[in-house]
Amino acid sequence: MSQNLVNLHRYAMCLLLLLGGFSVSNQAEAVPAFARQTSMPCTACHFQQFPALNSFGRSFRSGGYTLTGGQGMIEGDDISLPLMLNASVITKLRYQKTNGNTDEGSDHGQIEWPDEAALLVGGKLAKDAGFLMELGLTDANSFLSTKVHFNVAKAGATQLSAIPFSTDGLGSAYGFELLNTGAQRSQRPIEERKGFSAAQALGLGSGEATGIALVASGHNYFVNYTPWTPGWEENNMTVKPSGLAHYIRAAYTPFIGSWDTGFGVQVWTGDAETRNHGEDTVIPTDGWVIDAQAQGNVGNMPLGVYGSYGQCEGTDAANSGLTHFADSGFCNGADDADSFAILGQLGLLPNKANVFLAYRTLDDGSDNDNKFNATTVGGNYMFSQNIRFELYYVKESGSGIDSRPDERDSKWMFQLFAGY
Repeated sequence: MSQNLVNLHRYAMCLLLLLGGFSVSNQAEAVPAFARQTSMPCTACHFQQFPALNSFGRSFRSGGYTLTGGQGMIEGDDISLPLMLNASVITKLRYQKTNGNTDEGSDHGQIEWPDEAALLVGGKLAKDAGFLMELGLTDANSFLSTKVHFNVAKAGATQLSAIPFSTDGLGSAYGFELLNTGAQRSQRPIEERKGFSAAQALGLGSGEATGIALVASGHNYFVNYTPWTPGWEENNMTVKPSGLAHYIRAAYTPFIGSWDTGFGVQVWTGDAETRNHGEDTVIPTDGWVIDAQAQGNVGNMPLGVYGSYGQCEGTDAANSGLTHFADSGFCNGADDADSFAILGQLGLLPNKANVFLAYRTLDDGSDNDNKFNATTVGGNYMFSQNIRFELYYVKESGSGIDSRPDERDSKWMFQLFAGY
């Protein structure tokens, strides 16, 4: 434990020094439905490209997607609705080529279409309420995530909100998250989520989740406490109110000079208790992540830097019968895992063309001291504000690669990401 604390201190200091160095320079999910509701371009809410949020995008999400623009409204006693139900269709077309330890794909690439095609509906639901629903459109990748955001009270400049939610794979942070560090699965600057985010590499920031986010937010901070259970089903789940897990998130988002920064911590704790087919299941949820980001300009080129470090506590699943909620496989065993990740993305052509470089370490904590490191290099091009091409290469290394013969050691990915 003392060595872990030493490592935590080292990584935290590196993050703070790095982001602090940038600060002395001179300078929502991406849903076209929201552009239609607000009559604003995508760049109003997003930094460099979707879905990374800027400060205005954070404010829009904190307000529960209720801001409207030139769109007509239905107004009356206890009703305030846009004239139209604002919807979007999100599609991804991918070509992937893997090499190395797996025979599959060694000589052939794989076309994935449609990948994660989804219908997204969202926006203002009432004066102080908004919503977002994501529905998968293919049998192969069927999914459903939904949340309803209620602004229940205001204390000075602090907004108090309650957000019930359920998601098939976006994690316990799906209820409310504002940073672009991968703290929540779909809130990320690049597609390769496990290559730049400790929360995603450890499996803490993704997976099935149902709960209610209780949030206090202001112009430069937010705190989120979420009682939740790591499950999602089309039919009812049986849970004990006393057997919910706990997710705690706090972040500070000040401007340092002209740089939009964020510093946060995530904590997962508690054993969730569910009943499936008449049998009780206890699911431990223990882990934590610290993260930081800085978004600004170097000269006239936008630069985003995102870093995180975290640990996930393992459980002896073979002996205790317990199952960890992490979906990555690293915290399903008896050993603790830890990860450090950092990403830099530079806009060569502002709001048009970006290049990025990311590095991630991952230690499974076993007696074999297996390391799973990854370097990601790539770029993306915005054909328009709602159409993105992305090309990247991932090179994996470390002592643990040979111990997992089913894993790749390198990957090429080309993707077209479009929102209609």
